[in-house]
Amino acid sequence: MTMSAEELSAQLFRSTIGALEMNSVYLGDQLGYYRAMADGTAITAGELAARTGTAARYTAEWLEHQAVRGLISVVGTGGDAWERRYRLPAEHVPVLADADSVLFGAQTAVQLARYGRRLPDVVRAYRTGEAPPPLPWEPEGRVDTNRALFQQLLGRQWLPSLTELDSRLRARPAARVADIACGMGWSSIAMASAYPLITVDGIDLDDRGIETARANARRSGVADRVRFEVADAAEFRPSRRYDLVTVIEALHDMARPVDALRAARELLTGDGWVMVVDVRAEEEFTVPGTEREQCDYGWSLIACLPDAMGTPDTAATGTVMRPKTLRAYAEAAGFAKVEVLPVDTPYWRFYRLSPG
Repeated sequence: MTMSAEELSAQLFRSTIGALEMNSVYLGDQLGYYRAMADGTAITAGELAARTGTAARYTAEWLEHQAVRGLISVVGTGGDAWERRYRLPAEHVPVLADADSVLFGAQTAVQLARYGRRLPDVVRAYRTGEAPPPLPWEPEGRVDTNRALFQQLLGRQWLPSLTELDSRLRARPAARVADIACGMGWSSIAMASAYPLITVDGIDLDDRGIETARANARRSGVADRVRFEVADAAEFRPSRRYDLVTVIEALHDMARPVDALRAARELLTGDGWVMVVDVRAEEEFTVPGTEREQCDYGWSLIACLPDAMGTPDTAATGTVMRPKTLRAYAEAAGFAKVEVLPVDTPYWRFYRLSPG
């Protein structure tokens, strides 16, 4: 049912509150406010400013906004504003201050700020049909929104739940894994950390991402079994073969997904797996959409679709890659079967692509 003008206006007002809240979360993350409050002690604006090396007046305004939004608690609302004390509740620490938590949400605010910065370029891209310039790394650096999911769940819950695959990754001879579009390497590192026999080759187009991935592997103690290189997934043709080829939350971003899947198929050993992990889109387009699809379409508008538009004959998939689209890509790449794997997660859908 169509909203009235008044209802639509009210919705946009609520959306404005949410957008401004994400801006404030960006400030809290980048200025270190949340981390400085993570110990749970009640703190004044002046004390928080001193802890973080920030200006007290700005800090006081940020604290008041956070309190009226309910992100932090306040000890008493009356009296002198400079004596008022604020606390970050322990329940909010995983969401706002702990980058290792699967609930950590501050990195999303950083992503929104980064993509918001290039909106004028996206407007021009919509008019020309081309791709906007790539996002620069500075000032925040590339954000890996999935790091905690990979570290906490990929090798500890999701892959172990697939009995056949889990057994192969634990067996000898040691399995070889190719991690396509590995980003900053956390999926590769998570698999190597969970399965101490395997070796992992991660590839990605982003040379700065690969440089960071190598450093992450060294810090994680798996650099002896995890190797990274800059390569195009659609053209990756090493002489070695792999027992598992993964494409995790990346296929919908690729301009040439069929070519990438065809290359992945050619990398397999005789009984190897190609596993694609991508958005948990509904089977069909429906209105109103689920909250997850509303979010995915929003990212598609400003990020995933524009980034895929710079290649001639791009597939231009967009974020919301429905199962039937994945199946069509797999069939065109020469796969005979696409199986949805029994991995229980609200984030993504796991597929196994079989050549025969």
